[in-house]
Amino acid sequence: MDLFVINRHEDNKEDTINEEANLKKLLKKIKKKKELKNIQKDLIKDEEEIVEKPNNEITPNEEDSNNQQENYLEIESENIEPPIKRKKIDPKDVEGFTILGGEQFDKKTKVKRVLPKWLSNPIVISVDLQNLTNKVSHIENLDKSLKKQLKLNGIKYLFPVQAAVIPWVIKSIQQSSIVIPKDICVSAPTGSGKTLAFVLPVIQALLKRTVKKIRALVILPTLDLAMQVFKCFKKYTVGTKLDVLCITGKSVFEQEQKQLVHNNVGFGYMSKVDILVCTAGRLVDHLKETPGFNLTELEYLVIDEADRVLDNIQNDWLYHLEKHINQEDNSLQSSKVLNVLSFKTRKSPQKLLFSATLSQDPEKLQKLSLFEPILFTSIVENDANEEETKKVTVDNFIGKYTTPKELTEKYIISPTNLKPLVLYEFIKSNNLTKTIVFTHSLEATHRLSILLKVLFNGTLKIKEISSNLDIKNRKFLIEDFSKGNIDVLVCTDALARGIDLPGIQCVISYSPPKYLKTYIHRAGRTARAGEFGMAVTILPKPQLNRFLSLLQQADKNNLEEIFITEDNLEALGDKYKEALNELKKTVGEEEEKSLNKIKSARRVVKRKRKINDE
Repeated sequence: MDLFVINRHEDNKEDTINEEANLKKLLKKIKKKKELKNIQKDLIKDEEEIVEKPNNEITPNEEDSNNQQENYLEIESENIEPPIKRKKIDPKDVEGFTILGGEQFDKKTKVKRVLPKWLSNPIVISVDLQNLTNKVSHIENLDKSLKKQLKLNGIKYLFPVQAAVIPWVIKSIQQSSIVIPKDICVSAPTGSGKTLAFVLPVIQALLKRTVKKIRALVILPTLDLAMQVFKCFKKYTVGTKLDVLCITGKSVFEQEQKQLVHNNVGFGYMSKVDILVCTAGRLVDHLKETPGFNLTELEYLVIDEADRVLDNIQNDWLYHLEKHINQEDNSLQSSKVLNVLSFKTRKSPQKLLFSATLSQDPEKLQKLSLFEPILFTSIVENDANEEETKKVTVDNFIGKYTTPKELTEKYIISPTNLKPLVLYEFIKSNNLTKTIVFTHSLEATHRLSILLKVLFNGTLKIKEISSNLDIKNRKFLIEDFSKGNIDVLVCTDALARGIDLPGIQCVISYSPPKYLKTYIHRAGRTARAGEFGMAVTILPKPQLNRFLSLLQQADKNNLEEIFITEDNLEALGDKYKEALNELKKTVGEEEEKSLNKIKSARRVVKRKRKINDE
């Protein structure tokens, strides 16, 4: 039984007392160590400050604090070691060892980008469209028939970009038999007259042509822009033998083929067109599928809205165009290498690039293989003297986007849930008509247009325009808006580029733009051709800093804020609730209709399958 005896340990009271005393001592020691560490840190700071002061001067307060710290250290010296003074180690004194933290890193210097000479030395154009001094009659090398046509269209003065580019291009064309024509890039604000700057020189260059072939090709990013440029060409080719055609996918493909070429029994395929206006995708379709479509005699390649066309890789249009132009080059030498030796065999046309937001990226522009290009760029003139303005232009223009001098820019801070009401109050209080409101999506465009219709209750005519509309209805809407039959047009960014809508009072960005380029094109719908206009952006407070920093890239630092407080909107609370209920009801009815259509379509398909099975 001895194996099962358990000896129990009885608690010793003396041991427990000693343990408690030891624990108190240990805690006291830890506390003193912490205090000493804090004192050491203060001493190190004081030493650094003393070193920085001349002649090691110490203020009375510092002396007292040092004495207190010394006394404290003497008391605690029995149990704790005195603080060790830090000594700076020179890396040279230690061989074979890496001193962590011993290196001193200088702040990285900002790398200055080095651009090609033609990008850093542009021909500067003014954007002052109010004080016009360049009379049409004073342009010496412009054909008399074109001068006459300009006067018939009410144009007596040329805008700065037209006065600079037109004579230059015409002169280069006249000297083309001696010197290879240089390519040009034109960066100027929207509404500054860029379209006429390439329409007139191209028409004049082809006036004396003998054989009808496609010698000028104009590429645009959208159907609407292509139709606009086509109309401009038609207006100034009246009374000439030149034929202009627009191919965009609007017409049936087979019909466009018949308009482009005809097959002559004796001579084969012959061109019916001198100047071809098109979109990039449709151009590739005809290069692949249209027999006899020939661009090997192309002399002028115009790319309007060049930044967007270059970004558009649809069907790789540039590759197919270059391949077609150089299809007879058996030497496989790239046409991208252009110099004086290749002048006799050069097949590359003179390239004319135009855009309000032209890319300053050499890598993007390299795609086009520009030959000794010349850059024309615009700046907004400031109040400084002419020499200072010119200096600012040459140093800081690169990569900057400009807007017309006549444009006023403002912004409104609004909570997201009250933005429709703020928009309504702003339009109503300012009696705005001929106003465009930009949103970020088709759904937002549709919902906002419904809300505004309910809020205005017939006092203003509100319409929406988007890619959901077919070409015919979209054209009618734009015409009605231009005539003043529509007061407010709600749309997506599809209408932001290049479309010329005269007399727009205000452009409102209901959805803040994500990119500076988007803002520039939106604002460019107003203040066109020397008229005054206003661009307003509605945004919540958290997005304000990002929006202002975005505009600083274009040197826009003094935008005015419009204040519409919630107190001003209280009276409209009931009206807003009714509008929201109406929106919910309308959207619900539309969704139900679309579901019914889908169901009916499925039923038709099932019936057809049953009939086929029987």
